This record gives sequence, structure tokens and C-alpha cells, in this order.
Amino acid sequence: MIFRFGEKVPFDTVVAIGMFDGVHTGHQKLLRFAIEKAKEASLTPLVYTFHSHPIKETRRKYLTLFEERIALIKHFGIDNIYIAELNEAFMRISAERFFTDELCGAVRAKAVVCGENFRFGYRRAGDITLMRKLAGRCGIEVYPLPLLKVDGTPVSSSEIHRLIASGKIEQANKMLGYDFFLGGKVVHGKGIGRKIGFPTANLCYKNGQKVLPANGVYVTRAELYGKFFKSVTNVGFNPTFENGKKVKVEIHFLGLDEENLYGKSVLLHFLKRVRPEKKFDSAAALSEQIKKDIAFAENYFKKHTHFK
Repeated sequence: MIFRFGEKVPFDTVVAIGMFDGVHTGHQKLLRFAIEKAKEASLTPLVYTFHSHPIKETRRKYLTLFEERIALIKHFGIDNIYIAELNEAFMRISAERFFTDELCGAVRAKAVVCGENFRFGYRRAGDITLMRKLAGRCGIEVYPLPLLKVDGTPVSSSEIHRLIASGKIEQANKMLGYDFFLGGKVVHGKGIGRKIGFPTANLCYKNGQKVLPANGVYVTRAELYGKFFKSVTNVGFNPTFENGKKVKVEIHFLGLDEENLYGKSVLLHFLKRVRPEKKFDSAAALSEQIKKDIAFAENYFKKHTHFK
């Protein structure tokens, strides 16, 4: 069930609270812990999360669009989600009132699970020490979990954002616990790829406020028709022919004809960056490089046989 701010949850809960942008491995740890505690106490696990305000947060880039975040939370095991809008009125709620009205009241929390650095209330005044103090008055258990580390680096949405924006997809995917993806529909392009012998499907991606990978060529998997197809994808401005103003995402499928894909929905999963985007002196030079990119991708899939 989806609950909105101002509604009352009709059952007692174990609450996992946070923004959950990306629903990365650290978030997944919180979700699993909340599920375990709920099962032990015969309670219902619930996620309390926040929806960014459409005006105040327009410049911020996220790892997941809001609907993707909700779908991932459900995928990782929690179906009951309470959503608060990060508008000006909500942001002015004091830490004490937030805990009393929202956690004790609206979502009927009997336990709260969060990251050890979680802050709440007006100007982020509330910390774990205050949360424990307030929880003691309500008989609520508080479980602040230490930050998860991958290869010695704390997992955070901001760190994953930095990795993706710099093209370090493999490191980002380790922290995400799944392959970073873009969703959208295939639309008509200018047909340049087909003219030089490498047809591409142009993805009209739902970027919105979502971070895009650094410009360049990537080994990818395209999820289409409920199946995965191996592919090579260029992210960028196509400087050899166009040097446009909007970033394009152009997919070349390995072993699949792109002609009949127009209007089809695709989830594009990024696996590895092959090289940065580059302007070539001629179509022939670009064509030769694309052959090398495809060979790189085919070799990658041979080595990573778990990608079917």
C-alpha cells in the first residue's frame, strides 16, 4: 500500500526511514533489517521516504526517478510505503514534532531503522541521540545501522552519483547492487548509424532529474520484450556528425535488428565504459572505431558468461 503525508497507517510497523535514492546496497541492508525485525515482532515493515519538491529541487540530480525508487523498494521486499512531500511546510516541522506526529502517530512505529548519520526535522536538527530520547518516551526501539562499505569506501547516493557522472560504471554498480539503468522508448533518429553500417536505436530516455553517465561508449544490456539483449551504447552529442546540444543515447544491438523497435519501451543497463566520446575526422575513421568498440563488447560478454 502507498500512504501519503497526512494519512494514518492502520497497523503497527517497523519503519525504515530515508530518501533511498538509488536503493543501493546500504539501503538494501536497512530494508532487510527492517523486514527481519518486523518478522520477529509480528509487525509490518514499512518504508518512510520523501518525494522531492518539483520547484525547490529542480537542480538536483538523482540516481533513480521517483517511480523507479518505489519499484526498487518493492523489489527488495517492502510493499508498504509512506511518502512525504519535501515542500516548505514539511521542511519547517521540528524534529520533536516530526517524531511524535509522524513516526509515533501517522505510521505507528514500534521500531525505527535508519543510517547512523540520519538527520530529521527543521534544519536537520534531529540526530540519533535525539531520536533515542524521543523514542524512549513512546516505547519505540531505534536501530541506527553503520554505513556499509564497498572496497573500503562508504556507500552513499552522492558517491554513486559521482562515479556514474565520471563514467566509473563498474564501481557504481558494485555499490548499487545492480546495474545502473535508463528507461525510455525508441524513437526515430537521423539514420546516421545505418548509413555507416551500424544501425542504432535512439532512446528517448526519461531523464527528468536523473543523472546520466559520462559521455562515451558503454557495454550495455537492453531489456526488451521481457528479455535481455547484448548491446553497445553511445552517450553524448555525436560530435563527428552533429555536435548537438542534447545528450543522445544511441543503442547498437549485437544480433538484433533495430528497424522494428520504434515506440518500444527499453530498460538500458550499463555494464562498463569502453572509451570517452571522441570527434573523428571522417565517417570511415568512426566506422573503424565502432568495429573496435563492438569487438570490445563481444569480448566482454565472452568473459562475463553470466550475462545471457
